[in-house]
Amino acid sequence: MVKELKGAFVLCIDVELAWGMVHRNRIDLTEVKRVSINTRRVFEAVIHLLEKYHIPVTWSITGHLLLDHCDRDTKDQLPHPEMPRPSYSWLKDDWYRYDPCTNIQKDPAWYGKDIVDRIVHYLETSKIAHDIGCHSFSHQLFGDQGCSKELARAEIKKCIELMEKHYGITPKIFTFPRDYVGHIDVLREHGFLAFRDIPTKLYPCLKLERTISNYVKTYFSLFIQLLSYYFLFPPHVVASREAVPDLWALPGCLAYGKKPLIPLRLVTFKAKQGIKKAIKEKKIFSMYTHLHSFGENKRMLSNFEELLLSASRKRDEGELEVKTMTDLVRGLRDAW
Repeated sequence: MVKELKGAFVLCIDVELAWGMVHRNRIDLTEVKRVSINTRRVFEAVIHLLEKYHIPVTWSITGHLLLDHCDRDTKDQLPHPEMPRPSYSWLKDDWYRYDPCTNIQKDPAWYGKDIVDRIVHYLETSKIAHDIGCHSFSHQLFGDQGCSKELARAEIKKCIELMEKHYGITPKIFTFPRDYVGHIDVLREHGFLAFRDIPTKLYPCLKLERTISNYVKTYFSLFIQLLSYYFLFPPHVVASREAVPDLWALPGCLAYGKKPLIPLRLVTFKAKQGIKKAIKEKKIFSMYTHLHSFGENKRMLSNFEELLLSASRKRDEGELEVKTMTDLVRGLRDAW
């Protein structure tokens, strides 16, 4: 039996830029470019806060961002013809339809090698033990039935190959795009230690099929979650579990950032509630955000600092552990 003597705080920052939006029918390309440029401008401020409060992070990186350019196939003009395509019932066009197949100077929202270079350099020079995680190559939805095992393997393999080629890093943590979990056997094949599991929500709906049922479930879920913020309900706190032998699952508890109709102050308050609840129940508060959120919302940095300050104080008082996903899972595994 695992004994968790203290509450724990785990922070993950997903690095995906425009690739987090490829499932949408329409993208404001001007806006995503603006946000990607702002993200680069505030990056140093983000890592300054992590250093100031000594907060380790699992940086979960989408593989395409490790490129500084890409080209269309000369024969059929498809981007990345070597990659399998999904067969999502709700997707009419090619998955890579938004990929500009240019370079980082022209389309910085789709290429991020400069950002990943800065992250890796920061990890190599920081005294804090951070993680690098895999967030697939092109943000495919692993839990959708239109994502085949062949596609899941190709997405993971491509991302790992790029990380090993450019940085000599083999990631051990996987975070599913949109938290849509699927093909965990493929994770085992590639030696992952853990993955971020489906967040515990009051009424979840992850499906993107355009049906009346899914629309009703989605908007009802959003409405219930909206009420949970305004009625100041604390988030769920969780325990890690061994999903299959040697592969651990850690559910997300809160996606931190800008939300429709919810002030960021309420999201920050809820996150601080999560830390207190984890301490009280001796469980884990697993929070994740997106790097581009700092380039999207000017208030993110000040609210984020308030949250990190709260976590660091509780850690310094001996009530809270602040760990990466790798350190947490290894500690739990060794306790069995």
